[in-house]
Amino acid sequence: MDIRMIEADPLAESMQLMVREHLTDMAPTAPQESRHAMDASALAGEGVTLFQVCSGDTVIGMGAFKDLGGQVAELKSMRVSPEFRGQGIGRRLLDELIGCAALRGFTQLCLETGTHEYFTAARRMYQSAGFTLCPPFGDYQLDENSVYYRRAIG
Repeated sequence: MDIRMIEADPLAESMQLMVREHLTDMAPTAPQESRHAMDASALAGEGVTLFQVCSGDTVIGMGAFKDLGGQVAELKSMRVSPEFRGQGIGRRLLDELIGCAALRGFTQLCLETGTHEYFTAARRMYQSAGFTLCPPFGDYQLDENSVYYRRAIG
């Protein structure tokens, strides 16, 4: 499958649909206060870079990173549409995000993901990409619904 990743406008109609689907999928995985997915306006905020994954003209995934300062970025909004999962696209997206963040001068990537069964494949992917468990970072607090990872890059 020919796919490409390009920087995206989170306020574009195609991306707003992807973000809404992402938020809808996250809703049953944890209470509201434990869900940290960003909406389109937050993804359009300063210091956030969003990418879309396309197959032809169809947006099939997204991922972002947010500048936390001090050459540290947080991975955000990793998603591949359900019908395209299991084909290695998520890992390709993750590898592209890592490379892009390194090119932009970041030396460390952090991420928060859920502990719910829904996130099992994602946690395995992050671990296989060299992310290791870490304490909460940034504004996060210990939460039984969250697990935190980090990885040096560059």
